[in-house]
Amino acid sequence: MAAGVNPGEAPLRPRRGRLLSWFVGLALLGMVVFLATHWSEERDFARLLLRAAPGWLAGAAVLQAATYLAQAAVWVVVLRRTRFQVSLWDLYRMSVAKLFVDQAIPSAGLSGTLLIVRGLQRRGVERGPVMACVVVETLSNFTAFVVALLLALAWVASRGHGDARLWTVSAVFVVSLAALTALVRVLSGGGRARLPRLLGRIPGARTLVQALAEAPASLAHRPRILLEATWLNFVIHLLDTATLWFLLRSVGAEASWSGVFAAFMLSTLARTVGIVPGGLGTFEAAAIGTLLLVGVPASAALAATLLFRGFSFFIPLVPGLLLSHAELRRQGPR
Repeated sequence: MAAGVNPGEAPLRPRRGRLLSWFVGLALLGMVVFLATHWSEERDFARLLLRAAPGWLAGAAVLQAATYLAQAAVWVVVLRRTRFQVSLWDLYRMSVAKLFVDQAIPSAGLSGTLLIVRGLQRRGVERGPVMACVVVETLSNFTAFVVALLLALAWVASRGHGDARLWTVSAVFVVSLAALTALVRVLSGGGRARLPRLLGRIPGARTLVQALAEAPASLAHRPRILLEATWLNFVIHLLDTATLWFLLRSVGAEASWSGVFAAFMLSTLARTVGIVPGGLGTFEAAAIGTLLLVGVPASAALAATLLFRGFSFFIPLVPGLLLSHAELRRQGPR
């Protein structure tokens, strides 16, 4: 049998260790909220949440829904160059399901990617184009993140903020992403490379590496496709930033767009390098701290950050759980 993804591999069900990581993450989140509410005025924080403007909240919900549409469009960029057609609605549903799997099973996004791979194969897409979708999504996601992070760091530097720890972590992260990008590019399109032992321990990593070689270079490495997909991934960061900005306005706070963008990207960096699901606690602490630097009051920063996490993390987990279960039932044994 040709190298590919075997649904029996890389189990998608949470284990005891993953439940423990969720407990740690929720504990960190509770600690951040406790410290922030006692640092600011508890009454102000509660008042801001209760009086959040519905119009701005509705706008934030629309923006978050659009992030999944942009994610689905990344796969469309590849599939429209092939003879295979998958409805945008199906891709949208898989995008939401992928969020849940990625959060429930922290594995650098590989668990969610496996779900997409199986979903596309079950919809009749041949393995080559499916693997091209994986390569393009990975390369464009890494590239867009690095570009957005560098823009955020440039803003921080221009304001004289940041310290040696921030620059060190950012440098290590950027170099690591660059190395991973190069590795994925070598492994795809028939390339050969040995997977580092550490990466090999990630659920599904070896299975994906075996399959990446089947990605046609004409799709996976085409500059136009990578450029379009990178732009769509960058748009996702812009939509998330706009969501946070809308939520700040909903609680009556004002901040510059560039400042909110920097706050979101640095918080995302903290979430990414964290060891708990979704960066629970680390994201909130970084977001609140950075928003304070751009002049947002502590109570408003806390309220907007928690609202953002509700819109982008907790609320989508419910439909994500249902859609991921439906997707797994649809896939079944091969």
